[in-house]
Amino acid sequence: MPGSGAGRDSIFYRVYIIGGILVIVAITLAVGLLAPRAEQTAWMPLVFGPITLWVVGILAYWWVQFLFKGYTEPERWVEEAGDDTPDIKALRSWSTLSEGMTVHGGDFDELKKLERAARRPVLEWYGWTNVFTFYCLSNPWLVALGILTPQRQRYFAAGVVGLIIFIMVRTYFLLGASIGAGEYAYLRPLGLAVVERPTLDFKRIARTAVEGPWGLVRGGGIVLAGTRHDRSVQVVVDGQRNYTMVEEQVPRFTVESREGKLVPKEGAPQAVKESLKELRQAKRWVGMELQAGPERIVVERTPGRRQNMWLYDLWLAERLLEALGEN
Repeated sequence: MPGSGAGRDSIFYRVYIIGGILVIVAITLAVGLLAPRAEQTAWMPLVFGPITLWVVGILAYWWVQFLFKGYTEPERWVEEAGDDTPDIKALRSWSTLSEGMTVHGGDFDELKKLERAARRPVLEWYGWTNVFTFYCLSNPWLVALGILTPQRQRYFAAGVVGLIIFIMVRTYFLLGASIGAGEYAYLRPLGLAVVERPTLDFKRIARTAVEGPWGLVRGGGIVLAGTRHDRSVQVVVDGQRNYTMVEEQVPRFTVESREGKLVPKEGAPQAVKESLKELRQAKRWVGMELQAGPERIVVERTPGRRQNMWLYDLWLAERLLEALGEN
């Protein structure tokens, strides 16, 4: 969030980085111009000192971010949340939408648990990068203090190479552990999970305007299922078409996408029309169609190159159900 004090977008962080570089350059130039050539080595701590403090400040800043920041916005959303859908601003990215959908209708405790699990390998990796940074920073200090002689420099260089190799190997295992924690773990906070087939025949439902009983179909794609806002939810992702279903008693209506603009067809309830007016034309809505009635909403989509677009469809279905429930 720009200017909020969080991450690289923090005004403080930007000022610290740019200001630190300017100070270091100024001190380096001053030493180069003012110090006698024969005494410049003795003046080097005046340059190494600001550089060391600047780097330590950056490392400390990110320790604070990793340990205490970056997880406060979902907490704030919980305080403000009602039993409704996330605001339109949550659509700015998949991650913000996922967090918003978790807070509104999902399992926020599960989200915090997954975040803690994901943070552990990040903290270890960052800890080893700190070790490497401090090891490299120690070189000019050890030389200035006369501890690291030219004859011993090769041992120091060997230590640098050894640390690089160790961190690369450790990074490989940390990434493997993170990925192996569960390919579909991100679904649990949303209240969803991958389920076994057979599943519902979404293609037939879409063809019959969501009429008739559920059919069964085997093979192909990934099937997600769960409960959100006390409604049954199922999603089929087969690579060619995505189908997102939310069970609820609703009037019959259809919404189509015209080059990314959601347009309700004739006969749609006024509440649906008013809700859709707030949604601007966007690429996220290209290639989808929503059909409702009388027992469920089904969103059919051609996913294209983008992945996990079904989450936007689920948000849209829940938003329209919320609008219908208020009228």
